[in-house]
This record gives sequence, C-alpha cells and structure tokens, in this order.
Amino acid sequence: MTQVQNVEEGVKYITRLVDLLLSAIGAWPTSVTSSMAPKIRKCIQIVLVYFIQFVVMIPSILFIILKVKNTRTRIKLFVPHYNSLCQVCKYTIVLRRHNEIRELIDDLKDEWINGTKEDQWIYKTRAAIGHRLMIPFMIFIYGGGSSLRAVTPFLRPKVILPDNTTLRHLPCPGYYFFNDQISPNYELIFIVQVICGFINYTTLSGTLGLCTTLCLHMCSMLKILGNKMNELTNLTKTDENTVQKKIADIVEYHTKLKEYFDRSEYVTSSIYTVELTGAVSIMVIIGYSIIMEWENSNTAGIVTYFTLQIALVIIVFTNCFISQLLIDEGNAVKNISNTLDWHQLSVKNARSLILIIIMSNNPMKVTVANMVQLSLVTFTDSMKATMGYFNVLRSTL
Repeated sequence: MTQVQNVEEGVKYITRLVDLLLSAIGAWPTSVTSSMAPKIRKCIQIVLVYFIQFVVMIPSILFIILKVKNTRTRIKLFVPHYNSLCQVCKYTIVLRRHNEIRELIDDLKDEWINGTKEDQWIYKTRAAIGHRLMIPFMIFIYGGGSSLRAVTPFLRPKVILPDNTTLRHLPCPGYYFFNDQISPNYELIFIVQVICGFINYTTLSGTLGLCTTLCLHMCSMLKILGNKMNELTNLTKTDENTVQKKIADIVEYHTKLKEYFDRSEYVTSSIYTVELTGAVSIMVIIGYSIIMEWENSNTAGIVTYFTLQIALVIIVFTNCFISQLLIDEGNAVKNISNTLDWHQLSVKNARSLILIIIMSNNPMKVTVANMVQLSLVTFTDSMKATMGYFNVLRSTL
C-alpha cells in the first residue's frame, strides 16, 4: 500500500463513524467542489428529516395539551417529543454550522497528511478511543430504541374501549387531527413514528460522534505539542538557530491548536448545551415515570424507562469523559512547559519560553454555553442536580 493510500485510509478511519451517521440524515458537510447531485440529495434528506419529525411531534403535542387532562399522564407522554425537540435543535445547529464543520474536518485531514508517522499513530490511537466508546453506545441506543419504538407498544396491557374495541398502542400515543386507531391510519403512523425514532438515534449518535471526533483530535494535537516541547529539551546543546526554529515551531503549532479549539468550541458549545440540559430534564421525568409504572405494576414500562435512563447516563458520562481527556492532555502540556530545562538555554532563547509557558498555563476546556466547564466533575454535578429536581417534581405532583 502506498503512502497516499495509507493517509486516505487513516483519514477515513478517524471520520468513518461520524461521516456514516451524519450522511444518513443529510447533515455531513459536502465539499465546495461537489457536483449538483449530492447537494440535491442532501436537500431532499433535510426536508424529509424535518417533515417526519414535525409530522410526529405536532399532532401528538396538540393531543397532549388539548385532550389529556391528567398532569402525570401529560408528563409521561411528553418525554419522547421533548427528546425529539432536542434532536431537532442539535440537527439544526449542525446544519447552520456546516461551513465551520467542513473547515474543521478539512484541517483534521491536513494535519494527518502533513504529520509524521508518529503523529499519525497518535491521531489513530486517539480515534480508537472514540470508536471504542461510540460503537457499544450505538449498539445500545439502536437496540434499545428499536425495542422501545417497535416492540414495547405490543407489550403494553390491552385496553378495551367502551365500544368493545381494543386500543392499539403507538410508540408515541395520541394523535390530534384524525383517528389513529383505524386502518391504514394506525399502520402509517406506527411506521412514521418508528422512522422518527431512528432519525433521533442517528442525530444523537452523529452529534455525539462529531463532538467526540473534534475533542479527541485536539487531544492528539496537545500530545504532539507535548512531544515537541520534550524534543526542545534534547536540543539544548545544539546551535542556537536550531533551538530558535524549534521554539518558533512550538509557538506556531500552539497558536494553530488554539485557533482550532476556538472554532471547534463555536460548534460544540451549542450542541453540548442542548445535550446536557435535555438529558438532565429527561432523566428527571423518566425517574418520575419509573415510579408511576412501579405503582401500576407495569413491568414492561419499568424496563423500558430504566433502559432509557441508563442510555441518558451513558450519554452524559461519554461527553464528560471525552472532555476530561482534553483537560488531562492540557494539564500534561502545562506540566511539560513548567519543567523545561530553560536554564540550559541561552538567555535569549530562555526568554522565548515565557510565551510558551504562559500559553500552556491557560488549558483548553470544553464548555456548556461558554459558562460551565464539561468534565467528570460536571458529570457528578449533573447527577446531583437530576436527583434534586426529581425530588422537587415528586413532592410537587
């Protein structure tokens, strides 16, 4: 295999999951040099995604607001539509930021192409971490989501209506505009709601994969920056021109990394905001729904909601864990910069290290809405907040 093929395979390895997921819903950015056919296909995919989402959400939400009178039932019925609304928001953010995402992915590819074999190995190992996290998550979310949408309605207890007909359950109960129990209305609505579920799972997995890919790529760049700093220590006994070129290379690479982080933060901050606030809110409602199903002795409902609760915890933990990796890499670079053998350099070169040390002591941190730092500490705080809001909801209703 030639070097060019190795590079192409490496780039595909890094982006293959997020490319597959976002392309399925028309959210993967197309190249500016693409022909008209891919752009038309993408537009059709976007229209279909929005159409299916709103066809499911709007009638059901109207039914919940206008026809359902029990507050507890309203809360339980609103959960899947609140999740759909969160996924629509993230989907819209990705579409609106498609130019920025394309530039970030192109820069990622350029870094791989221009990197040494050691650099490419670092990129590949960090990408492998993302794959090891994403693949089990996708299996869990698609497997659990498929059973929730397609199987659980048939496991619910049968309800006999006053006219002696059996109520047929839907994944998202309630439809406002017409009777959802007669054929072929029921079959069409059932199929559309199942497809809507798969769109939600793809959007969820795709946005999570996108944020993970960008964050792990920055971890790789920080690791490479640390290696460059370590190499500087080994050059202390060489001529000054070589040392100065190495210092200039470190400053230039660190500046490029900072610019990449700022552009990445512009994309991921909004996604993390919707993800974290939505997950915490849904976990509160699902916890309350589990209690209601427990009171009704509904085993299928308990298993379903408990599975969803686990999935949400995994989502929050994955985001926080990946962000923690970035913080750890930043701290490692900080420690390297603070322990450089500056005393072995000339006075002029030692002064040049001041800029490197200052930049390294300002670590990069992924934030939620540019306010809350995302880390494992945030994960524990989120779980505490979830339990607090859950107790408030339980005592109120």
